[in-house]
Amino acid sequence: MKNKFIRFCNWAQANWLALIIFMVVLMLIFLCMVLVSWIIGYWSNALYGTKFELGSCWTGVGVVVTGLGGVAALAKAAWTKYGTDSQFNSPAGMHPTQQDVIKNIQSEVMKK
Repeated sequence: MKNKFIRFCNWAQANWLALIIFMVVLMLIFLCMVLVSWIIGYWSNALYGTKFELGSCWTGVGVVVTGLGGVAALAKAAWTKYGTDSQFNSPAGMHPTQQDVIKNIQSEVMKK
């Protein structure tokens, strides 16, 4: 089980951008579903007097937007780390590899 978890973590680290894009698309789908239900509830209240509580949809919109903000913060943190590694820890014009980053961290630790 431990090896499967480690393999998954390595895969997730290698594909972090695709995972973040997937999470954002999934959350946008949820947001669209909440907004569609709000529109249906709004019109059903007006046309049929169904007593649909519109405040519940606003709560759902707030939760989804807060989640999108969290995902965006994670994406920014990961992208900033990649940009820093690209700028300062690898030769000009070359992408950093995971081995380069590990070597740089180990050399920094050895200096201390």
